[in-house]
Amino acid sequence: MKYEPVTTLILLLLFTITQFIGLLITQQYYTEELPYSLEPPPVRGGWSVSYLVLGIIVVTIIFYLFNKLKFEKFLKVWFGVAVLMSLSVALSTFLGDLMGFITALVFTTLRLFTKDQYIHNLTELLIYGGIVSIFAPLFSPLSVIILLIIVSVYDFISVFVTKHMVAMARSQSAVNLFSGLMVKHKGETAILGGGDIAFSLLFATVIGRAFGVVYAYLNTYLVITSLIILTLIGRKGKFYPAMPFITGACLVSYLVALI
Repeated sequence: MKYEPVTTLILLLLFTITQFIGLLITQQYYTEELPYSLEPPPVRGGWSVSYLVLGIIVVTIIFYLFNKLKFEKFLKVWFGVAVLMSLSVALSTFLGDLMGFITALVFTTLRLFTKDQYIHNLTELLIYGGIVSIFAPLFSPLSVIILLIIVSVYDFISVFVTKHMVAMARSQSAVNLFSGLMVKHKGETAILGGGDIAFSLLFATVIGRAFGVVYAYLNTYLVITSLIILTLIGRKGKFYPAMPFITGACLVSYLVALI
């Protein structure tokens, strides 16, 4: 087993809460416009896949280069803007635009300048609903499946072949810029990357919009099951790509929705 049972339970519980809160947020924008005059990027269909994949590659290269050059202040500003925008969109759903932005600004500041595990995970519970609300309109069920398959291949290569994803996770943690859930319990640290959370929520949102919200929640349960399998077969101290497991669960959800 990759982590101790209690650590695994806490990590999976946080992931579940993240997905459910994220779905509450993204469902709000099924029919309503995004706050703060935000607009989804002007691409659709196959172009949306290319757009997001290219974005992932560019962001990875930028982070890697600026981390090597020790431009930590630039990275913090860049990361902070992304966190502030995502939190603002998420919190505006519950608090309105003005209070949502003010609260997001407070939590972003705390996130950047403290290393408190609870602040870190609290912001993570909300961030992905904001991010996915912006990008979900770009995708159909088929295009998001293509995206997940591409990302799964990338995840596998980056963890087992080039290993740059492992190096990035460690360097992000060192400068307090790690994106993802982090649970520290009895001397061990369990993590789940932000991409794993975001792509799972993106698929759930898209399939929920296309087939009904019940399939979005079905997808969440199946993804949780896939992560349980991953933690059971994983070994301590080893890094594993979660996206192939998540994508497998999403494909099952899609087949059930079609049937």
